[in-house]
Amino acid sequence: MTSSAGSRQVGAARVGALLAALFVATDAYANPDFSGVWLVDSKVQELKTDRGEIPPLTAEAARVYSTHVAKWRAGNLSFDPAAKCVSPGIPRMLYLPYPFEIIQSPKRITYLFQWNYWNRHVDMTGRKLEAPYPLAMGESRGHFEGDVLVIDSDGFRADNTLLDSAGLPHSEKLQLTERLRLKSGGALLEDRIRIQDPATFTHPWETVVEFRRLPATYEIPMDICLDRTDAGKPAVDWSRKLLP
Repeated sequence: MTSSAGSRQVGAARVGALLAALFVATDAYANPDFSGVWLVDSKVQELKTDRGEIPPLTAEAARVYSTHVAKWRAGNLSFDPAAKCVSPGIPRMLYLPYPFEIIQSPKRITYLFQWNYWNRHVDMTGRKLEAPYPLAMGESRGHFEGDVLVIDSDGFRADNTLLDSAGLPHSEKLQLTERLRLKSGGALLEDRIRIQDPATFTHPWETVVEFRRLPATYEIPMDICLDRTDAGKPAVDWSRKLLP
């Protein structure tokens, strides 16, 4: 092989490597960017289906929920561990009236919550992950389907988390499938949540929650739940304006 032919082959290999790297980089960032600080767009205290109906509870779960709702409406939060600063869990943490930040990378999507500095990690590598034991935030795995981010979560603990502020229960069989997409030019984030839990609901159901993007200059403030309760404020303060 002549030196010129060898040089051409080396040159072609380098160009091919550069094109491959460019393709990988372009492909990695072709997905929509959910990064930013988000806040629920309206109060979500009693979770309803996407048709505005009460979730399809089993008879026993309906009895439990009815008891919780009666206490909640009377101002008695003894049924709610979050009132004592226990993690509200997922999905409830998402629609509390406190902002959260999404940090997106090819391998992981991270949620940083204002509420008591909790965080959530969504694995984007395609690995099969299982929670080592039931967790308040569960175990989450994500992938893109076009411009939609799909997050599947399970591995939840049920003894001290609820699905809403009115006390909607769930069991450790809870499975969530979230489908997130940007709307209004990226100003809004829609999260369509499919909830499946045969121990609590007669059949799977869906709800939709929207979040609005806060200004790029907004910084999530320091928040320690016990500091709020020590000051005589509730752990979850619904009297706040939604706009920070």
